[in-house]
Amino acid sequence: MTSTAPNPLAATAAGFDAVWQGALDGIRPGAGVAEQLENMNDEAILQVLDELGAVQHTVEVLAARVAGAITLRPSPTRRDGTLVRAAGYANPGVMVSERWRVSRARGAAIAEVGAAITQPRGLLGELEECPFPTVAAALEPASEPRDNAEPIRDLDATTAQADGPSGSSSSATTDGDASAAHGSPPAPLSVDGAAVIVRELRNAGRICTRVELQAASVIAIEHAGHAPLQDVTRIAKLVRTRLDQDGREPRDELLRRAERCTIHELPTGMTLLRAELAPESAAFIRAGLDALIGATTRKPHFTHPDTADPADQPDGSGHPMPDGPTLIPIDRRRAIALTETFRHLAGCNAAATELTPVTVIIRTDHDTLETGLGTATIDGIDEPIGAGALRRLAADANLIPMILSGPSQVLDLGTSTRLFTRGQKLALAERDGGCAWTGCTHPPSFTEAHHITWWSQGGPTNLDNGVLLCPFHHHRIHDDHWTITIQNGVPWFIPPSHIDRHQTPIRGGRIHLAA
Repeated sequence: MTSTAPNPLAATAAGFDAVWQGALDGIRPGAGVAEQLENMNDEAILQVLDELGAVQHTVEVLAARVAGAITLRPSPTRRDGTLVRAAGYANPGVMVSERWRVSRARGAAIAEVGAAITQPRGLLGELEECPFPTVAAALEPASEPRDNAEPIRDLDATTAQADGPSGSSSSATTDGDASAAHGSPPAPLSVDGAAVIVRELRNAGRICTRVELQAASVIAIEHAGHAPLQDVTRIAKLVRTRLDQDGREPRDELLRRAERCTIHELPTGMTLLRAELAPESAAFIRAGLDALIGATTRKPHFTHPDTADPADQPDGSGHPMPDGPTLIPIDRRRAIALTETFRHLAGCNAAATELTPVTVIIRTDHDTLETGLGTATIDGIDEPIGAGALRRLAADANLIPMILSGPSQVLDLGTSTRLFTRGQKLALAERDGGCAWTGCTHPPSFTEAHHITWWSQGGPTNLDNGVLLCPFHHHRIHDDHWTITIQNGVPWFIPPSHIDRHQTPIRGGRIHLAA
C-alpha cells in the first residue's frame, strides 16, 4: 500500500526548482550546471543562493527533528538504554556528526536543537509539550508579512510603550524587528541560532521557573530576527544574564579561575600563543591591540610583489599577488602589535610603534551604578560582567561609562563642522557597535564615520546623518551606490537595483536589549 503522507521536503524542492528555472537565461540556458550558472544574471544567481539557504534550513530543521525522535527511542534489546547507544554512539551529537560526516560541534548543535523541539510521550503515551515550544515555532518560516507586528518586548518590561502619533517614527524602547519595520515576513530562526539560545537558557534554567524560561526564549527570538549568528550569540548571553543576575558574580569568579595562557612551539618553528581570558581581562587585551592597529590602519604598509617576503602576502598562500602592491592583513597586524607591546614592556628603545592610549567602553544602567546589582557589557566582548568586575575595571583604568537609562544626549554640529568629534564617534560606536554593515565584525577602532548625506552636498555632521563603516564597506557605499537610512536609531542599508530589483532594506548596526 502506497503512503499518501506528504514528503516534508517536497514544497522546498518545488520552490527551489521554480527559482532555478526562473534564473536560467531565456536565450542561452546552458547545457550543464556550470554553464547555467555562468549564464545567469547577477540578481538571478543571488536569488539561487538565497533559495539554497532556505533549502539548507529546511533540511537542518528536519534533521534536528529526526535526531530528536531517534534520541527518544529505546534500545531494541532494552538493555542499552537508547537506540543511540545501541547503535554505538556516545550521544546524539556524535551520531549526527559521524553519519553526516560533519564536525562534532555541528552535530552537537543539530542534536541539541532536536532535543529542545521534540515532543516526548508521557506515561500513558500522550504527547507532551516540547522543552522549548517557542524555539520550535521560530524555526518554521512565516507565511505572512507582519505589517502590524507588536514592538519587541524587553525582559524586564511590564507594560508596552504606547505607539507614537500617526506619521511619526517613534518606537518601543527596544529596536524594532526587521520584518516589522518593512512588512516582510520574519526570517526563521536558524538551527545554529536556536542551538545558541537553547544552550544559554538551559544554563539559566536551574534557577528560574519554566514560565520565566519561556518568556526569556520569546524575548531572545524576537530580538534575533534577521540577525547574524554573532548577534544572536550576544543576545542569548544578555538574556541568560538577566535571568541569572544573582548568579553573575559567581560566574565572573569561575571565569577568572578558568583563565589560561599556553605557549607551544610548532614543528614549523612558529610559536603558538593561546589565551583564554575572562571578559574583564580580555577587555584590555582587545582594546590595546585594536588601539595599536587602529593607529596605523589608515597608513597601510605596502609590499611589492617582486621583492616581498611570501609571508607578507595577504592571502596566506605564500604566492606573490600579481597586480601591484598589497595590504598587510589584520591578523598579521595583531601579531605585530602584540610583539611591539612586549618590546616596550622590555624597555626596548627600538620598537617601531608608540603605544597608543587605550579606551575601554563599558555599558551599564544607572541602577547598577547606584545599587551595585545587575550587569554591564564591555565594548567588543559578548559575555556580560557583574557589578564587582565593573568596579574593579573602574579602579584599574581610565574608562568611559555609557549610561543607558535616562534621556539621550543629542550631539549635533550642523554643517559648520565636517569631521565628527570624539564624543560623536563614541555615540556612534554605542549605536552601531562597530562597522554597521550587517554581519561585519570590525570593532569601532577599525571604522570611519561616514556622512550618509555627504557633507559637500549639505549633509550635517549629526548622529542621524552618521554611520560607522570599515574601509571595505565604506568603499561599497561609494563605489556600488548603496544607500543608508536611519530609522529610530537603526541603520538600514538599501542595495542598488542591479543587486536587488526590489531594493529591500537590510538591517544593520547593533541589536540592543533595553536596560
